[in-house]
Amino acid sequence: MDELLEDPFPRLLPELVEEVFFRIPPDEPASLVRASAVCKPWRRILAGLGFRRRYRKFHGTPPVLGLFQHGNCLLRKGSRFVPTSALFLAQPDDRPDWFAMDCRHGRALFARIRNTSVLMVLDPVTGQQRRVPSTPNHPFSFSAAVLCAAQGCDHHGSQGGHFRLAVVTTNQRQGVTSGWLYSSETRVWSELTSLHHPNVRYTNNFGAPSVLLGDALYFNIGCIVECQLGTLRLSMFDKPIDHSGRLMTVEEGRLGFAAVVDVTNLTLWSWETGPVGAIGWAKLRVIDLKTLLPTCEFGLRRWANALVISGVAEGTQVIFVRARVGSYMVHLKSGRVRPVCASSDIKIFPYVSFYIPAMEAACFGQWQ
Repeated sequence: MDELLEDPFPRLLPELVEEVFFRIPPDEPASLVRASAVCKPWRRILAGLGFRRRYRKFHGTPPVLGLFQHGNCLLRKGSRFVPTSALFLAQPDDRPDWFAMDCRHGRALFARIRNTSVLMVLDPVTGQQRRVPSTPNHPFSFSAAVLCAAQGCDHHGSQGGHFRLAVVTTNQRQGVTSGWLYSSETRVWSELTSLHHPNVRYTNNFGAPSVLLGDALYFNIGCIVECQLGTLRLSMFDKPIDHSGRLMTVEEGRLGFAAVVDVTNLTLWSWETGPVGAIGWAKLRVIDLKTLLPTCEFGLRRWANALVISGVAEGTQVIFVRARVGSYMVHLKSGRVRPVCASSDIKIFPYVSFYIPAMEAACFGQWQ
């Protein structure tokens, strides 16, 4: 009887149980919690480091587990977190004095703007945070990115290790864009080469989202600024259209750009390269958002131009569109749409990561 209570399915081989667990969708971590509560053998499988590694490899692309929303800096709205999964244990509190700047590799980056800027890196799963002093010249308006510093890492489960921060800022009066790179290992800011371009028109680049491709970060601050992390060099090139939009990754890991054109048409471009270098932007596809979003979003004429791309889940084909009553998560491949929040916040930074609660609990000794 004791053996039956210990293992309700004694004839099921652990390898078969693991195969079943692999097929639990990664955006439903609550299912993994329930499975870990069935019996100790199942719990040991889910708490194993090998299972975590194989689970990530089986699913490939991590899911969106929540959203950090960036409010209006002038109105002091700060940031708040909105979970999109059924279970996310360490939900961060709202942070009225901190503004979301970036979210990548299991970490979220915030800035507090007072007399000087202070950056904070947060692990949303464990709640651990680390504050970083601002760059040497303390810019008020800037964009920043966070990324894992581990070499050869798949970045799907890299919480707790060293990280890097990149900051770019533009002095519009002088026509100069500057940048810095921070290492949590050395705790030193390294200055990047500056760009001089007096004739470029800029937008407010506070908290402009970034895209990481290989060893380069890309920021959209009116033009597109490329930050080469290895050589510490900055360069720039034009957007495909003089329109508000978002950088993203498209097929085959190329740099892409998305914008809502002609009221409801979501247009996607990709940056093409040839044997001798860059060729330019090529239009990929056009999606009519009227066929995807609820009809109530288009009922009033005065809201005709209210569709804005408010966020992109990096490395996925998921974008976020802000409409007149809230924001929607749009899966570009499947065409699936789901409402995620009733908010007018200007930017959304999706938290994209694998989260195996049984594994996290084991790491912190909760199963002992």
